[in-house]
Amino acid sequence: MRVLAAGTNRALGCPAMLRPATRVDVRKVMEQERAEFARLLRSLTEEDRDKATVCEGWTVGDLAVHLLGDDLSFLSRNRDARRNEDLDSPGGPGSAGPQEEDWDRFVDQLDAHNDRWVRAGGFLSTRLVAELLEFTGRTVAEFLESVDSSAPGEVVSWAGPDPAPWWLVGAREFTERWVHHQQIRDALGQPGLNGPSFVAPILATAMHGVPRAYEGVEAPEGTTIAIDVTGRAGFSWAVRRDSDGWKLYEGLTREATSRLSVDQETAWRFLMGMKGAAETRRKVTVEGDASLAKPFFGAVSAIVRRT
Repeated sequence: MRVLAAGTNRALGCPAMLRPATRVDVRKVMEQERAEFARLLRSLTEEDRDKATVCEGWTVGDLAVHLLGDDLSFLSRNRDARRNEDLDSPGGPGSAGPQEEDWDRFVDQLDAHNDRWVRAGGFLSTRLVAELLEFTGRTVAEFLESVDSSAPGEVVSWAGPDPAPWWLVGAREFTERWVHHQQIRDALGQPGLNGPSFVAPILATAMHGVPRAYEGVEAPEGTTIAIDVTGRAGFSWAVRRDSDGWKLYEGLTREATSRLSVDQETAWRFLMGMKGAAETRRKVTVEGDASLAKPFFGAVSAIVRRT
């Protein structure tokens, strides 16, 4: 982590343009990602299917089966109100999310549940998994079109304990799909879906996990931590201490108490739990109050253990 003296950031001197973070509409890009994923699966050989991924113990084929399970679980609990009794926090509208002190236990429960599903689905052919994913992808899209995107949906546990609007629930589902798709492409040595149309909504969604990392941090009202993400899909966000807690904003500000700058690849891989805090610190430049930058490195925007 490189710390600069205050006043050296390129954004300083720009007029303040912060606004509350806007909704992320992923419905179109979800369809594009699923079409690309089904096309990829149909091209795989048996050797490709058995290649190891970064997800410990899971192959390319296992990750594809896992994503099928994600869709089935999403539809069962949200469309059909079927609760998963394997989990203390089963999801679905009206279900409470895990408390902070129960986070690691919830992660362990979910990991065990996912592993059981993947082992049970290991006999499915890649072709059939691709066909089923096309069906579940369409059905998830139909459900998300049918609900009021601003109405409360289910809890997005890494963003907060209360029900999130349906648009954020859908954006979370997209991040899960896209990240595992990237992991499969990494395992196969193929380029990822790294265009701005994919990465920009990933970053915008992931930033909703950052304010929770600042819960419990005492600071005067108006204290602002700016986060500048560089790259083709880059953008600027900020976490600001308001009267009712830390809130996410977007846009540039010249009044940041602390400012972090990070490239887009490091940002999404860190927030999705694929890059550790220590490695990430080495790639982040901090200007201003370095102590207020520290909580950022405890942020997570996926259901993984916090470091």
